[in-house]
Amino acid sequence: MMPRKIAVLALAGLLSVGAAAAFADAMSPESAVAARQAAMKEDGKVLRGASNLTGDKAVAVLTTVHENYTKLPSLFPKDSVTDKSIAKPIIWDQFDQFSAIFKKGADAAAAGIAAAKAGDTAKYKEAVEAVASTCNECHQTYRTKES
Repeated sequence: MMPRKIAVLALAGLLSVGAAAAFADAMSPESAVAARQAAMKEDGKVLRGASNLTGDKAVAVLTTVHENYTKLPSLFPKDSVTDKSIAKPIIWDQFDQFSAIFKKGADAAAAGIAAAKAGDTAKYKEAVEAVASTCNECHQTYRTKES
């Protein structure tokens, strides 16, 4: 990829993350909860059976996850707990650690996209497993038990 194209894509990504953060700050707690739950449900849905995918389908799955993981921390504005939320309040006391889990998952998804594009099935599967482990890590620490 040409350096100029990389720079343009990087700038576009930064602007979209910034816009998502600004948008999330303006969201009501109910909207933030609904948006983050929808993103996580989408991730769960696309990750089912993802380790068996190859090619464009594999790329598409981890692209969805990468996009969601990149925006998810911004969907947790302070005090966005409602009766529909199962987020623990500790999230906002440990927001850096909480956000780092999403960064780790986004990085794994990016590695999986690269592996899928290169046809490296083993590395792609490792990336899917790494993403799944970040789901579990976050849920064990920052999510209440569903009733």
